[in-house]
Parts: sequence; C-alpha cells; structure tokens
Amino acid sequence: MWSIDDVESVRPIPPPQLDSQEFLDDVVLLKDYAKNMTDEHRRIANFWQDGLGTYTPPGHWNRIANEFIVEYRLNPLQTTRTLAYMNMAIMDSGISCWDAKYYYHYPRPIQMIDGFETIAGTPNFPSYTSGHSVFSAAASEVLAYIFPDEASKVRGWAEEAAISRVYGGIHWSFDATVGTDQGREVAQYTIDRAKADGADQ
Repeated sequence: MWSIDDVESVRPIPPPQLDSQEFLDDVVLLKDYAKNMTDEHRRIANFWQDGLGTYTPPGHWNRIANEFIVEYRLNPLQTTRTLAYMNMAIMDSGISCWDAKYYYHYPRPIQMIDGFETIAGTPNFPSYTSGHSVFSAAASEVLAYIFPDEASKVRGWAEEAAISRVYGGIHWSFDATVGTDQGREVAQYTIDRAKADGADQ
C-alpha cells in the first residue's frame, strides 16, 4: 500500500451474521428494491455500473478529476499531484477492500435470496465490502481536499455510486455503507501525506 503500513489496520468491522436481524432486514430491503424498481434507481445503477468493457470505477473517478483539473485550470505540477494522490488512495482502498472480501468471504445477495435477480451481472468474488463504494469514497475524499468547493458534490456522487450497487441487487446495503466508511478512512492516510508535502503552503 502507498500510505498504509498494515492493511489489517484499516480492515472494516465484520459483516452481520447470516442469521442476524440486520441480515434478515437487508433481505427484505433488497427484495423491495427489486420488486419496486423505479426509473431513477435503474438509472443510478446503470450509470455507475462501470463493469467489464468500461473504464471501471477508478477510471470513472479519473474522468471526474480531469474535468475538475480543466475547470480549475491546474498547471502540470498541480495536475500531477492531484492524479497521483487520488490514485494512491484508490489503490490503497482497493487493497483494503479485497483484503476484506477474502478475509470475511461473505456471500452475494443472489447466493442467499431464493429466486433473486439483479439488473446487472454479479461479479465472481465476495460481497463485503463493495468495491464501488470503497473506490468512490476514497477518490471523492482526495478530490474534496484538493477542490474544497466541490466537496459536497463529490461526496454525494460517492454515496450515489455506493447505493447504486444496492439498487442493482449486487450488494447488501451494509456492503455499501461500511465500504464508504472504509474508503474515507483509507483516503485520510493519503490526505495526511499530501498535507505534509508542502504544496499547500
């Protein structure tokens, strides 16, 4: 990892037990989303899908970063710093996320709910936590630090990216909420490193 010495230090809390009330409540929630799919939920799920054959969630956030870089007329050094720190945070968050996935090895909704159907393909790796949530939260926190006037906007996009996976039936809601917290926690290590580089002086 670029900015974290030990991945276990940012490993999230365990997911709910499969016989817990929290888990059973989420089964009801996902069934309700699937049964009552709205046009807006479908639009959000499809917009943030970024699956095979796309530039993927990290690519999505690099596009957003580049749009801000142009809008704010960053010079080459500022541009390099922005993309470097954001992608360092994305990489660290990805390592943290996949550590959690294979440490907890939690099943996907489609594996646990009889007859359940998603509106997008289900990735072939464990559910907890949500990669989209972790990547997006980490990227958005670095962008919020570099472009403070855009902080509420990018954080809102990150939360939308997270819930999009729940709307799509690909993730449990706690995959998204805990993953968002996880991405923000990981990004703070990168931001602390950025604050110490002297560029803000």
